[in-house]
Amino acid sequence: MKKIEDERIIIEKRKINSHAFSIIFMGLWLIILYRQLILNQDISQYWDIFALTIGGSFFVVVNNVLKGLFMTYRKKGERNKVAIVGASVGAITFTIVNSFISGYNVKDSKDILIMVISAILFLVVWLAAYKFVVNKSVTKANEEIEE
Repeated sequence: MKKIEDERIIIEKRKINSHAFSIIFMGLWLIILYRQLILNQDISQYWDIFALTIGGSFFVVVNNVLKGLFMTYRKKGERNKVAIVGASVGAITFTIVNSFISGYNVKDSKDILIMVISAILFLVVWLAAYKFVVNKSVTKANEEIEE
């Protein structure tokens, strides 16, 4: 006999699995940062972990967009706040990591200008990509509602 599971149990199991996936996923990103910044390993020494992490990130985002779930549950103003905060944190992180990797001299005005331009370019690309992905997701969500 097949045991029938209560809907609450199924929801709780999915929550637990989702939280476990999130913890593991963040752990993978931390391992990559540790290997790159602390151990100064070449990417060829951890390309498998990097590919798995990037692939997992891509899978999650693409599936959320295709299902119309990427940020569609938030109001437009809230989505804009998320975009600005995410882009700002991303640009700051990018600038810090880039300055360590590229060995910029913070006393040289040319290097500072390059870092600022890189950060602004990163911010603009991030916001454009975010807007594109949110628009695709909203379009997909609206198609689902119409059907």
